[in-house]
Amino acid sequence: MSKTDTYNNQEDEVSKARLEKLDQFFVQKIVLQPFNHFKQLPPLDDFIAKIWAASNYWFQVPKDDLKKITILANKLVAAIYLIDDLTDNAQLRRGIVASHLVYGNPRAIYGSIYGAISAMAKFDELKVIDGFITLGLNLFQGQAMEMYFTRNGICPSEKEYQETVVKKTTSAISFSFFLQQVFARTHKTSDFEPFLVTLGLFFQICNDYISLTSRSYADLKTFGDDITEGIFTFPVIHGIRKRPEDHRLKDILKQRTTDQNLKLHFVKLLQEFGSFDYTLQTLAKLKHNCVEEMKKIGPNPEMENLLNDALNHIGALVM
Repeated sequence: MSKTDTYNNQEDEVSKARLEKLDQFFVQKIVLQPFNHFKQLPPLDDFIAKIWAASNYWFQVPKDDLKKITILANKLVAAIYLIDDLTDNAQLRRGIVASHLVYGNPRAIYGSIYGAISAMAKFDELKVIDGFITLGLNLFQGQAMEMYFTRNGICPSEKEYQETVVKKTTSAISFSFFLQQVFARTHKTSDFEPFLVTLGLFFQICNDYISLTSRSYADLKTFGDDITEGIFTFPVIHGIRKRPEDHRLKDILKQRTTDQNLKLHFVKLLQEFGSFDYTLQTLAKLKHNCVEEMKKIGPNPEMENLLNDALNHIGALVM
């Protein structure tokens, strides 16, 4: 081999090593930065994380496997948050500046896609890619439905709201359940879908209620951020549908206001229309239905305590 050939081979090796380092740099420092932004989030009362933890009472997944599942599920949730905040034009996520405002819309989009595809690769490795695709398609369809209503100023019916939540929120919660069943010691073939549908509705309506009534929640986000984003949440749908001749709620939503006084007026209208009372009644029914569905699966005191705590917490909220 000539000196020239040797030199060229050495150059190729150096170039290859440089490219590998550059590739790692772009993944860690460029692509994943919007993702890693979520690691800064304060440890809020994360209901989804608590649901995942309580569900393991059924599945009895070993700790090491459960840790892997949690990491993968959190990656999926981060991908959802990235797109959710961007499409809602959210300013904050639990008191932290939204990722797309720090890194820009394009990087947030690419970060979300990268996270979703890398998660898909893991699901494929576990031979459960079909389930991932089904849940993923439902989730993004639910997000698109919510965006359609919000961007066009169309107040959905309660049934349309429920269908949107089942596709979006229930699918997000279901990812961990689906993975846990793969590694489960028990309940590997149990049907959790009816329970998860009811649980997804319970969780989302809880979140809708808290967003409009909790002062501590308001400290970590912007108060009434759903009002600023023009989202038709459960109490809002009730208020608009109950008083169709009164356009004040829809008029305020259209403004995408950040004014605190106007938001407080919005909340006061919902109180006058009985929308918060109706929301609490609905949550009590959903909690009862969750417990009934749990009886068909098997006892889970941790999940039942979680539901009771959530209902007691929101029942104690006062504006």
